[in-house]
Amino acid sequence: MKKLVLIGGGGHGKVVLDVMRAQGDYELAGIGDDKYTHSFRQDGILHGPVADMAELLQDDDCRLFIAIGSNRTRRAVMERLGYPESRYAVLIHPRATLGSGVTIGGGSVVMPGAVINHGARIGAQCIINTGAIVEHENALGSFVHISPSAALAGDVTVGDGTHIGLGAKVIEGLTIGSWSTLGAGAVAIDDIPAQCTAVGVPAKPIKFADQPGQLAQRRA
Repeated sequence: MKKLVLIGGGGHGKVVLDVMRAQGDYELAGIGDDKYTHSFRQDGILHGPVADMAELLQDDDCRLFIAIGSNRTRRAVMERLGYPESRYAVLIHPRATLGSGVTIGGGSVVMPGAVINHGARIGAQCIINTGAIVEHENALGSFVHISPSAALAGDVTVGDGTHIGLGAKVIEGLTIGSWSTLGAGAVAIDDIPAQCTAVGVPAKPIKFADQPGQLAQRRA
């Protein structure tokens, strides 16, 4: 059984650890989190600052997983660590359902009750959370989070870094731009541009990351 180093010791990290144990492919070797001021071992598992996990990762067979909920923070930590995607585990709960032809990038987790249907492509460092539905032939970029009970109909494209909120819905064939947020309970019936927050039924942008005070001009 391969060893795994988990980066992130918060609530999301505990859920990811449950998925790892249920999957049964990895043995936990260490938990790296900068909340620790020094390293220590507990039940044979190394706990300590992220930098102290390097000794475990000298073993080329040891895998890595960034268990942090924030999409931007996951990207920043991956860039800081500098390991290739191939060093990252893919964690899939046995109660998740995957269709034929599904591909999932390194560092991604699929939680219990999630459904990913035929031909969907999931990028690196994604979170497909509890009970989420990713329908056939969706294309998700990297660092995407599909929240619990959110649903993407067929042929949806989701850009890098985007967060689909709790219970949100996206109808078929739409594109949700990179680094955007679709709010909890929102229903997207039109494309959502990049770097914005969209809420409501139907979902409409309420602010843009690049020009937060210029929403009226962007709508015009």
